Amino acid sequence: MQILDNFLVIKKDKRDIFDIIGWWEIRRIPYNLIVLICGLLSLAILSRTVKLEGGKDLVEPFLILVFAVLCNVCYTMGWLTEILIKRNKNYGPFMYKAGLIFTIIWVFLPAVLHAINFIFFK
Repeated sequence: MQILDNFLVIKKDKRDIFDIIGWWEIRRIPYNLIVLICGLLSLAILSRTVKLEGGKDLVEPFLILVFAVLCNVCYTMGWLTEILIKRNKNYGPFMYKAGLIFTIIWVFLPAVLHAINFIFFK
């Protein structure tokens, strides 16, 4: 977590709207990469644990795209709430971590549920 903490440091005490948006937007790409990697791992777990009938597909591309858009809409809420609420400089790093953890939980939830079902209820 030390690497993530160093990545999320806010150096300025007083920040304007552009500083806040810039801080969040620079960190959007790593956020999306982390979510992408977790999503691929989740799909790999699902592909091992889900039994498909003939002609059925595991991946629904439309739903994956919808999830990606929703993740980024929620990410945008991070800087929007920071601007509107005018929190201290700990707000951004806390919300980034909380949002990332929340997203990763949702990414892995189907894989974990299917893995539990596969292990205990074959």
